[in-house]
Amino acid sequence: MHNALDYIRRWRHTRGYGVHSPLAFLIVKECVRPDRKYGFYSDAYLEFEYHEDRKGLRNAKLALRLINLLRPKRVWIPEGDKRLCTALKMSFPKIQFATQKECPKNVDFIICHSGDHKSWWKKMDNMDECGMLVFGKEPENIENATLRLNSKSFTILLRREGMDFVSYSI
Repeated sequence: MHNALDYIRRWRHTRGYGVHSPLAFLIVKECVRPDRKYGFYSDAYLEFEYHEDRKGLRNAKLALRLINLLRPKRVWIPEGDKRLCTALKMSFPKIQFATQKECPKNVDFIICHSGDHKSWWKKMDNMDECGMLVFGKEPENIENATLRLNSKSFTILLRREGMDFVSYSI
């Protein structure tokens, strides 16, 4: 019974309603649960590469929509999926993408599938505004995030200047 009540309470958040932060609402409406279809140059490539991996395709499209909305300048994808890296480079040629194991300088967004999220986030501490998209296990004990969107399959963390801390489960 508890799970059913929790689902009913969170249902509105899955569509963006009940989310009071304008940025969080925009992320839910435009990235997590878009009302309209996005068209990227890399969509056909993603459909081909992820034809047997529906979860991977969903995650790749979420990453594309999030990068499109936030427009970071430098994105780090440690231990990144080559298919995702190729799709991002095809869709956003002006954004610098790095896939090496060590954190490059002046990175302002991280897309990660595994690893030590806390240490990666700390490497970005000298940056004013930054973000992280984590697939799989929810990152724990991450400080200085002003926005946190949790789902069972991903977590979005953002640090924005002048923004109060908000957290939502979607």
